[in-house]
Amino acid sequence: MFIAFMDCIALGASLLICLSAETIGRRLGVMDVPDNGRKHHLQATPLVGGIGILLPFLLWLCGAFSGGLIGDSQVVLVFLLCSAGVGLVGFADDQTPTSPLSRFLALIVFLGVAIAIAPRLIAPTLNWGSFEPTTLPAFLYCGLIALTAVGIVNAVNMADGQNGLVPSLFAIWSLCLMLIGDPTVSAIAQTLALLSIVVLLFNLRGKLFLGDCGSYGVTFVMGLLALITYAQGRIALETIIVWFYVPVVDCLRLIITRRLQGRSPLAPDTDHFHHRLQVKFGAAYGLFAYIVLVAASSLVATLAPRFALVCVIVLTAVYFSFAFLTDSAVSEAGQADDTHETAADRTFANVVSLGSEQHQLRERAR
Repeated sequence: MFIAFMDCIALGASLLICLSAETIGRRLGVMDVPDNGRKHHLQATPLVGGIGILLPFLLWLCGAFSGGLIGDSQVVLVFLLCSAGVGLVGFADDQTPTSPLSRFLALIVFLGVAIAIAPRLIAPTLNWGSFEPTTLPAFLYCGLIALTAVGIVNAVNMADGQNGLVPSLFAIWSLCLMLIGDPTVSAIAQTLALLSIVVLLFNLRGKLFLGDCGSYGVTFVMGLLALITYAQGRIALETIIVWFYVPVVDCLRLIITRRLQGRSPLAPDTDHFHHRLQVKFGAAYGLFAYIVLVAASSLVATLAPRFALVCVIVLTAVYFSFAFLTDSAVSEAGQADDTHETAADRTFANVVSLGSEQHQLRERAR
C-alpha cells in the first residue's frame, strides 16, 4: 500500500513538472531553440524531461527509504548520489555545452563512487547464459564496466533524436528489470517505468525534450540497476547485450563511418538507425518499428535467456539490413526531409501521442 502511495506522489510530481515544462525550462535556461538547420521543431522547447523523471525518482527514493520500503542504505545512497550527480552533469551540458571528455570522466567518477559505496556490485565472474562463467580479476571487471557504462550512456544520448524514442526505451528496460530483479530493484524499476511513461506522453506531443539530464542521468540509473541484478546472478550477460544492442551498435557504426569519412566521431548527421527507419517507413511507423524491435527482443531475452543469442543474431540481421544494405540515398533523403509526415503517419501519431498531429524531430549536435 505504501509503495502505491509513493508512486502516486512521484507521478504527481512528474506530471506537475511536465505541465510546467516551459516555465521551468525558461527559468533554468534549458530551452532548445530551433535554428532552421538541424533543429526542426517549431518553437523553443524545454529540455526538462530528465528533470521530470529524476527529481520525482529521488523524492520517491527518500520516501521509500524513510518508510522502510527499501532497507538497504547502501543501495539508497548509491542511487541518491549517482542519479543526482550524473543528472547534474547532463543538466550542465543542457545549459552550456561541455566537452565530451569531461562528461566521460564524470561518468567514470560516479561509477567509482557507486562501487566504493557498494563493493558487492563487483561480480567475481562474467556470467554467461550459454557458456561457462569467465573469472576476471576485480580490476579488470571494474575497467570493463567503466567502459560499458560510458559506452551505453553515450549511445543512448546519441539515439535521443526523435520524440518518444528514448523514453520508450526507458520504459522497456524498466519493465524487463521489474520481471527479473529482486524486490528492491523491481520497486525502483516500476517507479522509473511509470515516470518514463508520463514524460513519454509529453515528449511525443513535442511539449518537452528529454535533454542530456535525462539521457545521461536516467540511463546511468538503468545501468546501475542492471549491474546490481547481474551481480546477484539474476541475469545473464547475453540478456544485457540484447537490451542495449541497437543504440550501442548504432553508436559504434556511426563513430567508425564518420572517421572513415574524415569527420569527427561526434559530428552530427542524419544517418542514425532511427533516421533510416523514418525514411523507409515514415516518422511514426519508423518509431514504432524501432520500439517493437527493442521491446520484443528484450522481453524474449529476459523471459527466456537461452534464446538471447538468437535475439542477437536477429537484431544484427535487421540492424545491418538498414545500416548498410539499403540505398545510400536514405541518408540524403533523411537530411533533406527528416520532418516529412505522411497521412498514415498522422493517423498513427494521433493514437500514440493523444491527438497530436505532428511528430517533431530533435537532433542536437552529438
